[in-house]
Amino acid sequence: MEAILNMRFKKSKFLPLIIFIGVSGILTSCNQETNTGFDGKSYDISSGQDNSLLAKLNKVSGGYKITLSGAGKSEDFSEENKVPWYSILPKIKEVEIKDGVSGLGDNIFSNIDLTYYYLPASLTTISETSFKEGETLYSYADNVSNSENFDIYYYSETMPTSKDKKYWRLVNNSPIAWIIEHMNALFVGNSFTYYNDMPKIAESIAKDLGYDLTCDSVTVGSHTLEQYADVTDEYGKILDDKLNSSTVYNFVILQEQSTRSYTHFDSFEKGVSTLVNKIHSTQENPEISLYETWGFEEEANAKQWTVPQMEDEICAKYEEVGKKYNLPIHYVGEAFSQVYENHKEINLYADDNKHPSYEGSYLSALVHIGTMFNCDVTSSAFNGELSEETANTLKAVASNVIF
Repeated sequence: MEAILNMRFKKSKFLPLIIFIGVSGILTSCNQETNTGFDGKSYDISSGQDNSLLAKLNKVSGGYKITLSGAGKSEDFSEENKVPWYSILPKIKEVEIKDGVSGLGDNIFSNIDLTYYYLPASLTTISETSFKEGETLYSYADNVSNSENFDIYYYSETMPTSKDKKYWRLVNNSPIAWIIEHMNALFVGNSFTYYNDMPKIAESIAKDLGYDLTCDSVTVGSHTLEQYADVTDEYGKILDDKLNSSTVYNFVILQEQSTRSYTHFDSFEKGVSTLVNKIHSTQENPEISLYETWGFEEEANAKQWTVPQMEDEICAKYEEVGKKYNLPIHYVGEAFSQVYENHKEINLYADDNKHPSYEGSYLSALVHIGTMFNCDVTSSAFNGELSEETANTLKAVASNVIF
């Protein structure tokens, strides 16, 4: 599953995925020089029966890049230390395999530690030891022999129907896996969740991005998580029945009533604790997360806060509980604050200036899907009822909050 459980603190940012960047051989100084004797050096590594295949080394930031070009299959290297670049292995930062290369021999990249590799459409044969065991490979070919030792994905521009392989596509110059199996998400909350049928907006965004997701919900106005945790409560019983049904929920998202995270913190924490135990006892390996809500003027004014300051109070309590129970947080409230402060032309609030407008529910859905699947929601073409300009602004804000 592509969804990754991310525990992070507010306004923290992940470093973007850098293609082919390794994790070893970090230089101690930006000005430190690598071994220039390898810069621009080429090696004929073609196997005896194939055409010329060259491996060229060039300097890049922090080390070297290997470029394979030509045609045919590379030679087999009997041992890992037989590759021409063995002495600078920690300094290999990138590998590019050009179209025309049809095969890779033993041990050619088995001692290089990179994030992943692209395989061109021409490359259909690799050795069981061409890469280190378990390496992630993104292939443009339809099939690659001897791929059992590696985590290999095959390219597909559209949502694949076959389940016999794993597939990927390119999104903003990064490889993203297609999730073929059907998944279910369950939202537990109140009016902040059910306004504008936000779970269905989330479902539409997910499906546009290639995820076969069904969003279910248990919601009623002003209900608290402690009430949902109580099986004697009418809606607590509904939730309990859903969790004990045959439906497998891959994701369960918990939303507390708008102010109780800080006005009744003990109740908030107790509700989360009880529900986490119940969900784990009824579901197989679910990802449970917290839906951080937003500030609004009526409450903020009563507390003599700004709206973003109110959201800060909410966020701090969600993070405290999230850290204690190791739960990722969907930072919807932070996204609201960013729009509130930087995009005054977009109104995220309904007429009561508290509940979400359609724009607010759309933004909420973007944050949920982006966080659940760790994906770039800016690539979604689903705009719902919004203009392209407004939808794109909200997508950019959601992406900024998620990453």
